[in-house]
Amino acid sequence: MLTEQQQEFQKKLSSYSSLKVLQTLLALSSSNNYMGISELTEITGLSASTMHRILQELLECGFVAKDEQQKKYRIGFEAMVLAEHMEAANYLLEASKEEMRRLNELTQETINLIALDGFQGIYIGKLEARNQIAMRSKVGWKIPLYCTSGGKLLLAYQSEAWLEDYLDATPLQKHTEYTITDREALKRELKKVRQENFSVDNQEHNSDVICVAAPIFSRNHEITATIGVAAPNYRFSLQKAISYKDEIIAAGKAVTELLVR
Repeated sequence: MLTEQQQEFQKKLSSYSSLKVLQTLLALSSSNNYMGISELTEITGLSASTMHRILQELLECGFVAKDEQQKKYRIGFEAMVLAEHMEAANYLLEASKEEMRRLNELTQETINLIALDGFQGIYIGKLEARNQIAMRSKVGWKIPLYCTSGGKLLLAYQSEAWLEDYLDATPLQKHTEYTITDREALKRELKKVRQENFSVDNQEHNSDVICVAAPIFSRNHEITATIGVAAPNYRFSLQKAISYKDEIIAAGKAVTELLVR
């Protein structure tokens, strides 16, 4: 989840070209030493005034650090943290590949890898169904947590305080006739999800789609993502979806074992 400073920087970013910001960060990452504005402008081809403005914004949100005496800059702590998160995400994807392929071959349906992004879920990995008609979802798409199989798992393993903050900030809007819109009913559902280590979205987000998922945990025993199957209800009944429960839970455990080694 982005810090408040990073969110503010994201808003200000619209005043600059994203490419210019990326050029600046890449230039800074090319050296372990502090770099002056003249050196950075020479590498990037940007004007000194533009470089100065971009560096100021990056400095405010912690993506660069400044040596006040030399008036020079280097990559900051937040950028290093971001790089670590990206490396962790890539490792998660790599660790999940074999199990995603196995479930894809077993079910012939779409396999999704979903992680937490603030108060939403985000697709971080996907294998398309082997059938002619595939699911309408893409890596990078955001989904609500309270009415999706992966989302409910991500909610079920959060602290009570975090869950209360989420519920205070999130209207439980009705997407279909099956969507849980009552706060207490959702809490009961999440308790069941946690007990079973498995979650079902029985047309709660999309009236034509059924999804089932299991959790993936990190080394510190926190939920890091979910792995699941999604398919249109005309070829993937609730009964059929649940029949894969043990296989999906096993897939989540297999990925978890790779992550905690």
